Amino acid sequence: MEVRPVDLRVYSEELRPLLPPKIIDVHVHVALAEHVGSISEARKRENWAYEVGIDQSWDGLWQNLRTLFPDKDVRVLAFGVPLREVDLEQNNQYVLDGMSSSKDKARALLVTTPQCTTSAIEEAFLRGYSGIKPYPDLAPPSNGEPGIYDFLPKEHLELLERFKGVLVLHLPKKERIADPTNIRDLTELSRNYPSVKIIVAHVGRSFCLPTAQRALPYLAGLPNLWYDISAVMNADVIEYAIHTVGLDRILYGSDLPITLIRGYREHVGETYINYTDGDYSWNTNRKPPEVEANYTYYLYEELRSLIEAAKRVGDERNVVRRIMCDNAAELLDWH
Repeated sequence: MEVRPVDLRVYSEELRPLLPPKIIDVHVHVALAEHVGSISEARKRENWAYEVGIDQSWDGLWQNLRTLFPDKDVRVLAFGVPLREVDLEQNNQYVLDGMSSSKDKARALLVTTPQCTTSAIEEAFLRGYSGIKPYPDLAPPSNGEPGIYDFLPKEHLELLERFKGVLVLHLPKKERIADPTNIRDLTELSRNYPSVKIIVAHVGRSFCLPTAQRALPYLAGLPNLWYDISAVMNADVIEYAIHTVGLDRILYGSDLPITLIRGYREHVGETYINYTDGDYSWNTNRKPPEVEANYTYYLYEELRSLIEAAKRVGDERNVVRRIMCDNAAELLDWH
């Protein structure tokens, strides 16, 4: 992980003064390259993040966190890489082993497929996992986009309810959280499984404000839904989420290692454009070298957006502390 003068300046001048001494990150991926295997060029074209690099060892994670937050106590809720190319059995075991030796600085979620038996998930809880991380890419092949229940069977939810487990849920469908089916299913999940701690990843993939505006008002007040801001580099979205679902519902997540790339994001309506200095096939929107020289990590851009939203809301130090530590500490009983 490269550190440039711009990173040191952004952290020391903009971020550090407002970050709490303890940080809880509820969205971190951990996997060895040998677990991930080979992702084809065609598959990489499906999602820009696949090309960025998605493997990160436990040692690499802890080193990255020491570099990103040199004077902070960072804890993580970690899980593997939920893609069909991954050896999930090996990856899940690696996540658990690293969590077990972390001296309570990490907790683990099991990446599940729809084919996972309830007995395997029950055993996972008994071995120390805190919950599960299903993912749309692991749904059985079909002619259309999967729905939530296609990759998260109800029998898995019933077991989660019994264990009062954590569910980190990445929503399917092109409209993201604003898809009417997703709104309906999230409402149903909250009602039918009230003891499951549902963390909706990326604010339901609301990277742009109109997406959040078309969904969050329908979900406000659901008592067991939380939203992580991982990879959300948009102060408008974070501010809107705070006002709509409540400050106590918002959690910090990093989506490491993906957010180690440098650059920023431009938001236009319901779409966004990634700018970076990385040599990726999709990176065709380049800026002059003198502009790219000032790029910092996407993660720092996310935190800039959080701080900007907190300033707009008021009581910025309290807002940042709630989102980056206190809310997750209460949710996960991790003090």
